[in-house]
Amino acid sequence: MRHQKKTFFLLLGMTLLPLVSWSQQQPLTPIRTLDEALKLAQEKSPSLRQSKERALKTQQTIHQILAGRKPQASVRASYTRLLNGGSGFGGGGAAGGGAVQNPFPVLLQNAPPGAQPVQLPAASRAEATPTPTPPASSGGFGSGIDLNQQSVSLSISQNLDLAGVIKLANQLGDLELEVQVLDYQRLLMDTKYTVRSGYYGLLRTESLLKVSAAAVAQSEEALKVARSQFNAGTVAQFDVLRAQTQLANNQQSLISARNQVQLSKNAFANSLGVDPGTPVELAAPTQMKEKEPLPALEEAKLITTALAARPEARQTEISLTKAAKNIQLYGKGLAPSLAAVLSSTYNPNPAFISNSTTGSLSVALTVPLSDGGASKAQAEAARSDQRAAEIQKEQFQHGIKAEVQQAIIAVRDAHERAQTAWGAVEQAREAYRIAQVRFREGVDTQLSVNDAQTALTQSETNIVNARYDYLTALARLDRALGKE
Repeated sequence: MRHQKKTFFLLLGMTLLPLVSWSQQQPLTPIRTLDEALKLAQEKSPSLRQSKERALKTQQTIHQILAGRKPQASVRASYTRLLNGGSGFGGGGAAGGGAVQNPFPVLLQNAPPGAQPVQLPAASRAEATPTPTPPASSGGFGSGIDLNQQSVSLSISQNLDLAGVIKLANQLGDLELEVQVLDYQRLLMDTKYTVRSGYYGLLRTESLLKVSAAAVAQSEEALKVARSQFNAGTVAQFDVLRAQTQLANNQQSLISARNQVQLSKNAFANSLGVDPGTPVELAAPTQMKEKEPLPALEEAKLITTALAARPEARQTEISLTKAAKNIQLYGKGLAPSLAAVLSSTYNPNPAFISNSTTGSLSVALTVPLSDGGASKAQAEAARSDQRAAEIQKEQFQHGIKAEVQQAIIAVRDAHERAQTAWGAVEQAREAYRIAQVRFREGVDTQLSVNDAQTALTQSETNIVNARYDYLTALARLDRALGKE
């Protein structure tokens, strides 16, 4: 009962949430925050909307099954014209239901010619009284009956579900509905992880664009210094050429980074289920702290949490229950069935009976003797499904455990790389500053400045990747744990 109530409210939320928030979201409204993106994806995601429709369809199927428990009623009205009513049942008669009845039957006289002999008068006795001839009848049996016959009948039937087939089918429907709701939850978790990873991926590309822009600015400044030094005669033209080459390479990276941002925005909007042209203007996120502590990652505890919370784990349990109930259901293929039928007919002008209203109550018991082995085959197939469900349960448990373990490794890896990158980027900045000073003083070459700048750009790229790898790994861990 608890699961059924939870399923009902989850399904109700699935139905109402998009309807409530649909009108609040304006088309082509810029996407700025992660919360806005998550809300939009929950409303517009095609996979979530299709999953909701599958759950609603399953609910209607359950209603269809439950209809078998309720009385079935029907009303029938008819009008009949007795075409051979002139002679009743003694007339020309109809050959059968499909034959054409003769509306003009051959009517013969009741007394054939010559049936009454001539009586001669006798003188010795009184004049004999002739025997009167009876008048010819205008028709046979049924003469005078109204040829227009109307009737209205009401029939109510009730399946008594003697074998409990409808009850089992209803239970299977409830289980299937719970599977559909759990599948919606699974897709919702996948969607949220996709949105989070896409959000962090877009922030990554924007951060890398800033790194590329900074590298171009540094190269332009280095080229300016090299030309100044060359004009002063303190460096060779080779240093100017190296500075120009470095600037061109960094400009190439900047162009690629700028286009990658546009591609990421387009892909991010499309992943939300909205127009890919929807503007995306993400707010600057909270930066990862240099000494941010690693969260507690107790593997055994997290695996236990995941097995209890993941919708996939619950779905495997339901699949086993469904298989067991299918075995019971198919085992009832030869079970007896019992039905009661109550009917009543009203005829305002009955032709051959005295009562205008008639009624009947019947109870029918049906006992199948053989179905050719179909029920046995279906039960065996259900047992095969049960064994497959057991294999699937074990497979899903292993898969959930593997996802948790991999997510833990990814979090630790990104955290360690981020902590290392913090120190490396500070060292690279200092090395670049020293290389610039040495070049201006004429004790080093432009090649050293280029190498220092390249190392700095790589260090800044590493810290950006480590930061967003860490955030993405945390999102993956939440998904592996079944957090909504």
